Amino acid sequence: MGALEPGSVFAGYTIERLLGVGGMGEVYVARHPRLPRSDAIKVLAAQFTRDEQYRRRFEREADLAASLSHPGIVSVHDRGEFDGRLWIALALVDGVDVSALLASSPGGLPNNEVARAITEVADALDYAGARGLVHRDVKPANILLAKTGHYLLTDFGIARMGPESSDLTGTGMTIGTIAYASPEQMQGLPVGPRSDQYALAATAFHLLTGAQPFTGTSPVAVIMAHAQQPVPSVCRRRPDLAPQVDAVIARAMAKSPQERFATSKEFAAALGHALSLAAPHVPVSPADRLAPTVVNPGAGPSGSAGHPGSSGHPSSPTPLDSAGHPGSPGHSSPPAHHSSPAHPGRPVHPAPMGARSRRTRVPLVFGGVLLAIIVAIGAALGIQAYQRSTAGAEEAARLPRRPVTPVLPALDTRPDQPVWALPEVTGPPGARTLDVQALGGDSDIVLFARTVRVGSADRTEYLEIVDANTGRLVDGTAPIPVDTGDRSLRTCVVSTDHSAVACELSGRTGAVMVADVATSTIVTMLPARGDVLGLTAAGDRFVFLDGPDRPRSPQLRVLGRDGRELAPLSGTDIDATTPSGDARHGIELFGLVGLAFITSGPDASNPLSKWEFRVVRLEDGAEILRRETVEPLDRDTWNVFIDGFVLDDGETRGIYDRNGTKTADLPSGWRPSERPYPTEGGTAETSVPIVIKTDGNKTTYAGVSPRNGIVLWEQQSYSADDKQPERLLFRGVGTLITTYEMSRIVDAYSGEYAISAASPDDCTILGTDGTRIAIARDYGSSGNRLEVWDSEGQVWEITSEHMAVAVGGKIYLGNLRLF
Repeated sequence: MGALEPGSVFAGYTIERLLGVGGMGEVYVARHPRLPRSDAIKVLAAQFTRDEQYRRRFEREADLAASLSHPGIVSVHDRGEFDGRLWIALALVDGVDVSALLASSPGGLPNNEVARAITEVADALDYAGARGLVHRDVKPANILLAKTGHYLLTDFGIARMGPESSDLTGTGMTIGTIAYASPEQMQGLPVGPRSDQYALAATAFHLLTGAQPFTGTSPVAVIMAHAQQPVPSVCRRRPDLAPQVDAVIARAMAKSPQERFATSKEFAAALGHALSLAAPHVPVSPADRLAPTVVNPGAGPSGSAGHPGSSGHPSSPTPLDSAGHPGSPGHSSPPAHHSSPAHPGRPVHPAPMGARSRRTRVPLVFGGVLLAIIVAIGAALGIQAYQRSTAGAEEAARLPRRPVTPVLPALDTRPDQPVWALPEVTGPPGARTLDVQALGGDSDIVLFARTVRVGSADRTEYLEIVDANTGRLVDGTAPIPVDTGDRSLRTCVVSTDHSAVACELSGRTGAVMVADVATSTIVTMLPARGDVLGLTAAGDRFVFLDGPDRPRSPQLRVLGRDGRELAPLSGTDIDATTPSGDARHGIELFGLVGLAFITSGPDASNPLSKWEFRVVRLEDGAEILRRETVEPLDRDTWNVFIDGFVLDDGETRGIYDRNGTKTADLPSGWRPSERPYPTEGGTAETSVPIVIKTDGNKTTYAGVSPRNGIVLWEQQSYSADDKQPERLLFRGVGTLITTYEMSRIVDAYSGEYAISAASPDDCTILGTDGTRIAIARDYGSSGNRLEVWDSEGQVWEITSEHMAVAVGGKIYLGNLRLF
């Protein structure tokens, strides 16, 4: 049976026009056979009629829905079966559904409209709940705004009854439902009015922000997020809102129904009150700058093809919050030039009730219905489960675990006081510290930049070489005054024998400074021709990438520990260009693995020359691999790991160590994953080589053994684009692997998900203790935040005017060592 034509008769109703089509069937505007009115007739697809269990449930719940009489519920007038099709007749509402409003207002709806919509729908839900009816599919597409200005809830007893064609999970839940459904509903546990409250709160989140609370690369990812991740912050997307909004939404979306509001009306009242409050804009006092705040990590509307009831017409150490921290009076002025500026005068967010702001989490072992949903979605979309062969597991057990960053101390508890606070030791009498920031070092030595001012004099920067264990200057050293000029101190490194340090200075053009530790003196200040990138201590030398403006080519420049400049490692002519006039050379430097990768275009003076690809070892300048190619290598032609690199240039496919020796072939069908740029936050190297293969919008990624190429594990990811795979950039932290924007954090050796996804696109990965991850985030006027996450979500956080920094397996915040 096809779509009904206008003028045809169905169950006595005369079809006037098609209102919409969905996976469950069609919705028509139809003239009542006897009364002078038109109704909305939903004609369900034939397979539902053939399902006897579905039929009985449909009849039972449609009858119950017909008994409801509430101004916020679209009335059910009749139901039945005709020509092998179940149907239900509802009141025709002249108006538009809220998902259409969101489509025209992608940033969210006005606060007063959200409060009114949630209040009216909440009253309808409580009315139905008191009569034993749970909606189970509250979402923007099922809320109508009538031309009278009232909001109504539709689809009671219909939308959640069964699968919707290709959108169906096969277990009675649609993809649209998943975006808002409660964890217990997706687990197949008993549902009640508080399950509808959860969905209403998820809807409120969408109405306020224009984004769904949880998104992912696949429906499975969304299900897992609802079950495991903390509720994202509304205020992060809407800083104009009071922080109480986050608290209200988080309570209504608690993982356990018992932790939610007693009624939906109670939730709506609390939300309305929170929306009426102004966001605080008060100066931060010294005692508040390190106080914890309630912040969680933080997206397209679910469309509707037409809705029953809608006409379709649009219309020792001191405590952290006492003296001695970066917010103390001695540190209150704005910083000078450092890369993590202070943000004085930021609003204060209220502290959470208790040291660990966490809602109850749903266990990682799910009920059978949730597993059925995941399996059904996988069958529809081609999702494969996490895979790990016996051979891969055995090989992973034999491999030594190679962390790419030092493992941090246990991060389970927010520190009440620092390990130490850097004392005031620099400058003449009357000097005032403006800013202190850790810039680099290792597990034993940490290098601090301190900006001081005496009276109204110009600022002066000092480099302090500090014992990481005691917080005091290394014995025999003194603060080193640095004439930075129009530059500022940035990244610093220390030589492996601790005899020298090197620091990057940034400005219009960069520079590199080398200082002798024993004498606390600067032995050289080498101007760069452009930006200084990737400053690294390698053996007895310091190596950095000097990147001038195009079309000039970068160079790998080298300084000895005594400050003498040595011959460049790259062997590149800075002024060389290709026949097209572009820079001839491109260089990427990876400090952890100690390798530089040089791509050189054809020589403009030699028409027979080709592209060259070379790999150079940093500590001795040895060229360990050279290839000639007709075209430049793409970004997914090679990548790096802690002990070497992976290459697939079409002719050569293999895994190589730091000597350029091929240790294994790439497994058949796999290619290197696209490498992230080494100069963009986080570590580009991973503990094991990462490879991928793509099929349409599906990307399978895997860890492989560097010694024999055995696939250790596989994971899958899906792009929102049906034809294009997702772009995945992998970085290492400890022995974990993170993907682009940290939507996944897996163990490098097992492939198992290790930590709940924080999903930020603006954070710096600081490190991990193995089960938790620390990240630093800039929240603009709300300050910088150090956040710790584990497998259940966010554990704790600290807000400060300074950005947290990880050096040598320790975390520093301004003048404090926290771990």
